Parts: sequence; structure tokens; C-alpha cells
Amino acid sequence: MEGTLVNETSCPIGPLKALVFDIDGTLYRQGPLRRAMLVRLLRVYAAHPFQGWQTARVLREYRQAQERLRASTVAGDIAAAQVALTCERSHVVRDSVVDCVTRWMEREPLAVLPRYVQPGLIEFLRACRARGLRLGALSDYPAEAKLQALGVAGFFDVALCSQAVEINVFKPNPRGLLVTLERLGSAASESLYVGDRVDVDAATAAAARVRCAILTRHRPPNVPNTLFFVSSYSELHDLLWQ
Repeated sequence: MEGTLVNETSCPIGPLKALVFDIDGTLYRQGPLRRAMLVRLLRVYAAHPFQGWQTARVLREYRQAQERLRASTVAGDIAAAQVALTCERSHVVRDSVVDCVTRWMEREPLAVLPRYVQPGLIEFLRACRARGLRLGALSDYPAEAKLQALGVAGFFDVALCSQAVEINVFKPNPRGLLVTLERLGSAASESLYVGDRVDVDAATAAAARVRCAILTRHRPPNVPNTLFFVSSYSELHDLLWQ
């Protein structure tokens, strides 16, 4: 069934060939993971509280740098720009920022990620594959190691990071989503994007003219008919196929 187009009789929102997923907050519960990592960080630096405080500050500034760069046009490497802005605002040298981010955002979380996989995700991905849908993952942060840690890498045909050379721009710029769909061989009209942030993921999908499902328990009223709100993957499954 690989590549089969799911027709409208089996999918009430319209024909589907591919789904693209955000990762952070969409495939796993981001809030609980961040709290667990904060506890871990405090334990590691219990004997060196200033170093622990500085590490937490660098991580916060790194995340905020990405938010600031979302609305910016960056000449050159977007990943380097995020590090440079973090250095500027935290007053920490580049090598220390890179080491901190590599350890506490890219390496340390991998061991605990499986605890926070979104309920029903695995079953939903299996249902997608059983229907012949192609699957992609698109994140503003490195993607592949997280997919491996979550135990879902094998479900995805494409996994991309916004920092990749061929994208080099953060969401809500639609370039990353469009590149992902191109690699999946799916048109915007045949695709669904799944994320967790209206301001970023829904905006990305709208810019690419792709339908979007937002995984959240807070549903604003008066949304466009290309945007769907679901509280779980079981609800998304029912929306698509029941």
C-alpha cells in the first residue's frame, strides 16, 4: 500500500497521501520532559550552583534566540545565528554555549524521552502506515536522534531539521514543510501537518497551504476550516478514519 492515496470516503477531511509531524511537544510531552531535565541539571550541579544557574540561563537564551529569529531574515547559517545571539545575550563564549546545548538539549534528554511519548502515538503511526501514507518529521531542532530515542524512527520516510542547509530558516517560514513534502512526493492538497503550536505550526501550514491538526487541550473558537484541534492521537485517528 506504499504511496496509496487515501480517498475521501475513508478520510472525511479530504484525500491524504502524507502526514508531516512537528516533534517537540507533538511526538512527546515537552513540559514534563523539561521539568525532568531541570531536576537532572540541578542534581548534576548541586555542588556548583553558579555553574548550574549559568547552564540553565544559556539554555533559556538559546530557546529564546530561536523565537526571536523566527521573524528575522538571516544572512548565512541560521544555526550559527542562534548560537551567536545566545552568546550575545548570555555573555557566554561560543564554545561553552555549543557544549551546553549539545549536552543538555541534544544528548541528555535522549535517555528519558521514551517516558514522555504522546499517548496513542505509536498506534496512530501504525494506522497511518497500514493505510499506505508517507510520513515526515520536521523540527526546528535536530530530529533524527529524538526519533530514534522515541522508538519511532522506522515509521518516517523523511526527517528534517530547519537548521539543515537546504532549509536554513525556522518555522513559520513554510520552506521546511515544502521541502519535506517534496521529498515525500506529496502535494500540499494531499497532505496534513500535525503540530502543537498555533503561532508556529498552524502558521507554517497556512503559509504552505497545507491542512493542519494542532494537538492541544485548549481550542480557540472561530478557526479556519483547514485547521483542526485534537486533544490526543486517538481523537485524530477518529477524525480521519471514523
